[in-house]
Amino acid sequence: MTLCVFALAPAQEKKEGRFMKPEEYREKLQDFITKRAELTEAEAKAFFPIYFELQTEKFKLNGSLRKKMRDMAADGLNEAEAGELLDETLEMKLKCDQLDKDYMDKFKKILPASKLLKVQMSEEGFRRELLNNMQQGNFQRGGFPKGNRPLPKGDENKK
Repeated sequence: MTLCVFALAPAQEKKEGRFMKPEEYREKLQDFITKRAELTEAEAKAFFPIYFELQTEKFKLNGSLRKKMRDMAADGLNEAEAGELLDETLEMKLKCDQLDKDYMDKFKKILPASKLLKVQMSEEGFRRELLNNMQQGNFQRGGFPKGNRPLPKGDENKK
């Protein structure tokens, strides 16, 4: 469902001088998806444990690769190491794609296809909103700001 490389990565939204805790990120993501995909309480209760199980599996897959990338970036890469890292990245993406495929079968037993599409669109919308808020420095306790995003530079007089 989500891009494997970025599974749980947005949990690093800086808020009030700290990084968002993974539990807080999951709660916000679940609320966002539930509303946007119009999930009933029963659907959400059945769907999200499996959804977050998938995210955890992806996070584990990415863990060793993330560490290796950090270590290699600090030391610098020769051509052979860069090639090896590219191959490992591709292999990890293929494993994540297989996980997505396996879990999609589980999701289809819980939600109709139309809602699964809404879930996917909601995931992307959540990430986009999170990134926009990070870029604009909008961090408010309890969620995303609504209607108070600053205007782009040069548009201050258009209020």
